[in-house]
Amino acid sequence: MQIRERGTPGASPGFDDPLGLLAACHDRIMAHCATLVRLENHVRVCGFDAEACIASGRVIQYFAEAGRWHHEDEERDLVPLLKLHADEALSSLLVRLMAEHRTLEAAYAPLHEALVARDLRLTAEPYVSLMRAHVAAENVEVLPVARILLAPEEVAQLGAAMASRRGVRQGARGRLRDGG
Repeated sequence: MQIRERGTPGASPGFDDPLGLLAACHDRIMAHCATLVRLENHVRVCGFDAEACIASGRVIQYFAEAGRWHHEDEERDLVPLLKLHADEALSSLLVRLMAEHRTLEAAYAPLHEALVARDLRLTAEPYVSLMRAHVAAENVEVLPVARILLAPEEVAQLGAAMASRRGVRQGARGRLRDGG
């Protein structure tokens, strides 16, 4: 049984396309969610064997670093920029989606504990379903609107903030390998 991420992701956008970078991170989040589902099934059959330990380690590492950065990108940089242009409907949507970050963090906490403890009762739900719905809403309702509303200077500001958060010097094209 193969648990690791399937497929080879294409080249990730650079910090000069921060909205593309956020969308690419969403793709990686979905890939890690799929890994969690496969891991849950694998553990039920094989236990926490070497393959399961490797897969769980990758998931833990990804969500500890890239997942945290991704939420910070949205909460500290993207959403404040969008709020400068938002009507009431968009403002309400942004408030709801940012509140969902706390819900996602709460749903991930017991999953994280199960991964670390190599608990055979590991379950990917409700985290995976919540994350899938959240990412779909951001991909359909936020990122396309951001491409329309944000001025080139604001997009550049967003990209610079994202690069800085990851320790990449400003002006570097910089591509993310596995970080989000």
